[in-house]
Amino acid sequence: MEGSVALAVYPATVLDRLTDRGLRESLAYLDPDAVLVERPRHGARLAAVGSDRRVLRLTDLPTGVVAGASGPQLACLSTPRGFETLAGQERRGDLDAASETYVLSDALAVDVDLTALETTLEGRAAYEEALDGAAIDGSYTHLTTNADPGYRNDWDGLAVAGVWPGASETSASPPARIAALRLYGDGTVASDTYDPGRFGLEGLDGVGPTRAATLREAGYATKAAVAASDPGELQRCEGIGATTERTIRYSAKARSEGVVYRTSAERLPGNDPVFVDIETDGLSPTMIWLIGVYDSRTEEYRSFLATDPNARGRAVSAFAEWYATRASGRPLVAYNGERFDFPHLHEHVTRHCPEYAATWRDAWTFDLLWWASTEGNAVLPGATNALDDVAGALGWESAGTGLSGAVVGQRFRRWLADPSRATELDWARHERYCEDDVRALAYVYEAVRDAEPIAGVARSDGPRDAATTTTQGTLGDFE
Repeated sequence: MEGSVALAVYPATVLDRLTDRGLRESLAYLDPDAVLVERPRHGARLAAVGSDRRVLRLTDLPTGVVAGASGPQLACLSTPRGFETLAGQERRGDLDAASETYVLSDALAVDVDLTALETTLEGRAAYEEALDGAAIDGSYTHLTTNADPGYRNDWDGLAVAGVWPGASETSASPPARIAALRLYGDGTVASDTYDPGRFGLEGLDGVGPTRAATLREAGYATKAAVAASDPGELQRCEGIGATTERTIRYSAKARSEGVVYRTSAERLPGNDPVFVDIETDGLSPTMIWLIGVYDSRTEEYRSFLATDPNARGRAVSAFAEWYATRASGRPLVAYNGERFDFPHLHEHVTRHCPEYAATWRDAWTFDLLWWASTEGNAVLPGATNALDDVAGALGWESAGTGLSGAVVGQRFRRWLADPSRATELDWARHERYCEDDVRALAYVYEAVRDAEPIAGVARSDGPRDAATTTTQGTLGDFE
């Protein structure tokens, strides 16, 4: 598996909200090599819950390498003058110049002028002067606590990425979120943010801060304790009626036991579904370059891959032809497809191969996540509803490609901007990554289909007439 360094960022607002159990659960889930907090007392809090991760405090960042032995490394600077220290570590071999080094500091700040629509990098002149003076040989990416996770820009050769939720007035990440960054040896930075309410009792459906406190006061301190409660028992707690109790109990049971529970008699589509996943160049894609398909009828997997940036519709056209001639009328199943896969497939089919537009307008689409979670037909296990979390909780063994959606997207965009030997992707590895996602989706689908219904729910799964539409509609609804 590809080497990386994991950094987790816990703002004070997050630590104020998390209980000790929730904090331990979040650390176990994120499994960071280093944790960045604001003040010494926050570091002491992590030590008090038994964390053995390297703790970095924003108020007094150390200078030098703090995580990573070989491959990518994470270093800190208290001031830009600390580059001289890093240069010395590089000369001694303590810092691996052959891989990427990530330098964390508060010396740079991204400032966005919404009136002039201009962005400036404050502190840049002094920072670059210190960097040039140190004459460091390796490749460096510069992490700033004064920009939001997901921020990334190349300032004339100075690669800058943000780490701190809510660092900007234009931030997409609220300050009360945990940031998780994974730092790779080629300069790729994959970042996610998490609501702290996903951990501890608040991670249960129907439970917020107030209800979590009520449960703890009644003696239910963990998800497992809630899961072990007898039917009707939680109704002794103030504000919890029969319906809410059922929601909370089965959410706890699903997460504690690693199983799916069906909460309605709504049927899944029959008729040999086709499972699909797409890889694109971004959230508003100009190119769908890889489409993975698992055919449940033949139990065969196939991929449609486009490696030519001048043939942006090649993968979509090949996939649309296959579906029209080999699987038309059968349900297409995706995970979060309602928000991403299906509308983008429809747009790109219409643009690149309009001869198949009519087939796509009539396509029967089914979003398993939407059906289970948004519509409330099933309770899924996993710390989050992300496909890899749910599949892993159910026992799916990942192919271990070391890739993630964020990493794949970043690397493809880099290659698309400069198709060359230096930026070219390991196409076979990326195909394995997509295949793993598609097969994991089929695995979760089967678990949902075969799930135990809760009391009072009669499961009714069976083939439906192909003309029947789901409540999600068809691709034509996205026009």
